[in-house]
Amino acid sequence: MSKKNVRILALGFFISGLLLALFYFVFPTSSSVSSQSNNEVDELKSEVSYLQNKIAEMEVAQVEDPAAEEPVEDTEEQPEENTEDSNEEPEENADTEETEEATEEDQEEEVEEDPVVTTTVTIGDGQPSSVAASQLLDQNIIEDRFDFDSFLEDNNYAPLVRPGSYEIKSDMSYEEIAQALMGR
Repeated sequence: MSKKNVRILALGFFISGLLLALFYFVFPTSSSVSSQSNNEVDELKSEVSYLQNKIAEMEVAQVEDPAAEEPVEDTEEQPEENTEDSNEEPEENADTEETEEATEEDQEEEVEEDPVVTTTVTIGDGQPSSVAASQLLDQNIIEDRFDFDSFLEDNNYAPLVRPGSYEIKSDMSYEEIAQALMGR
C-alpha cells in the first residue's frame, strides 16, 4: 500500500468516527431514553406510595378526631344537667338526647355497613403474594394493596402464601385473610 492510500484510508476512518459521534450525541439511543423513563417511573411510583401513606394517615386522624370530640360534647352537656330548677327534666332530656344520638349512630352504622362480599382469590405456582393483593383490591375486599403487602411482609406471611384458590370475605381482617391465603 502506498502512502497516499494509507492517508485516504485514515481520513475515511476519521470522518466515519466523527459522523458516529455526531449521531450518538444528536440522536440518543433508545436504551438511554428508556432507562431515563424507567427512572422517572420509579420516582413517580415512590411518590404515589408516599402520598397513599399520607392519605391513610390522614384517614386515621379523621377517624380519631370525632372520637376525641365526643367527650368535649359530653362536658358541655354536664353543666346543663346540674341546674337547680329541676334535676329530673334535664336528666330526661339528656336521656332522650343520648337515645336519639344512639339511634342516629345505629342508623349510620347500618347505612355504612356494606353487605358481605365473598370472592375467590387464585394464586398460581411461583406467583408472589402481591398477586393476591391485586385481586383483593380489584374485588374491593381491601382498600390498599400496598398496605396489605406491607402487612404480609411485616408479619413474615408473604413467603408462606400458598398457590391455590381461596374464598375470601369482605368482612375478614388482614390477619384472617393472610391465614386463609396460607391455607390455615
